[in-house]
Order: sequence, then structure tokens, then C-alpha cells
Amino acid sequence: MTCTHCNAVEQRGRYCVGCGKLLPPSLLPARRVRLAPQHLMDDDTQPVLRFDVRPRSPRHEQLPSRVG
Repeated sequence: MTCTHCNAVEQRGRYCVGCGKLLPPSLLPARRVRLAPQHLMDDDTQPVLRFDVRPRSPRHEQLPSRVG
């Protein structure tokens, strides 16, 4: 954002680094719908990896008999 008072370029935050005056609030991005019926086109969340995993067959271990 460019400061409207001193024309300093690429200012971030609430105050200008060049003149110290308060910057106007920037435009907020559009709100995302929490429960959308379709996948959003601008979805920038972390992808979820899903693998087709076959369940293992149960393993029965033979316990050694007690000597005693």
C-alpha cells in the first residue's frame, strides 16, 4: 500500500514508516462460507492426503508356556 500523505510505497501495518501517520484500513478479502455445498475455487487450505489402506489381518502370537 502506498501512503496517501508522503507517497511511500509498500507500507504495511497501521502506520507509515516514512511519515508516521496512520494509514487507512485496507480492503478485507471476501468472507468464506463455512458450510459451502461445493468446493470453493479459491480454496487455499492445506490439502488432505487420503490413502487406500487395507486392514491388517489379526495376528495371534503364541505365548511361551510357563516353566515351573
